[in-house]
Amino acid sequence: MRKSLILTFGSLFALLAGSLPAPAQVQAEVQAFQQSAGDRSILYRGKRGARYTILANGHPYWAQPGFERGDIVFEGNPYYDVPINIDALAQRALVQLQDSPFSVELTPENAPAFTIGDGHFVGIGPGGALPEGFYEVFGDGPVHVYKHVYKLLNPNTQNVNGDPIGYYDPDYRNDVTRHFAIRKVYYFRDAEGNFSRFKGRSALIRQFQDRKRIRQDVKAIQRRQPDLSFDDFCKAVLHTAAQ
Repeated sequence: MRKSLILTFGSLFALLAGSLPAPAQVQAEVQAFQQSAGDRSILYRGKRGARYTILANGHPYWAQPGFERGDIVFEGNPYYDVPINIDALAQRALVQLQDSPFSVELTPENAPAFTIGDGHFVGIGPGGALPEGFYEVFGDGPVHVYKHVYKLLNPNTQNVNGDPIGYYDPDYRNDVTRHFAIRKVYYFRDAEGNFSRFKGRSALIRQFQDRKRIRQDVKAIQRRQPDLSFDDFCKAVLHTAAQ
């Protein structure tokens, strides 16, 4: 079984990098072992994840409050088909206990790679190339975009950078409203592994030498999809750059 875990560990990283998934037979062996261990698995022996009772607009999680199934590497071992979410306020990955509303939190250092749905994520601990936290990784070629999402609880009545106003709470700081303000930061990782922060669509295209061709290709994509989100724009740029 230990040999299978090592093989699966490498295969999961290949999956996270956009390559072929782990062999079905090996993955089935690991899943069977995990199911028999249940909540006694070492994955669930950490600190209980925060359960927020704050009255505020929005939520503290990466994209949505609910958990999605994914695969995760924790302390060198892979775990498959686990309910996962990200607490963007505390910068902790959350794995939900079986048949329970509770979860266990994992630090970025202890959860270096995982998937949530179709998204690929990495955890970067203290002293890493980027600020500590979790990052969604776009791109299957030699270059990537790393997206970092973090949230703050703002006692603010104003709409800041598109964030909606908060929940009205008469018992909190003399009628001040609160909301979870979301902040998104993007980094470009070149083929040598160097990171540079960028803002905006033009700034991403400027990272490439063949920017003229990329700009033309992406414009064609935008004509077909005029409501292309920034994340999808990044993916389109990386895809056309790899061709």
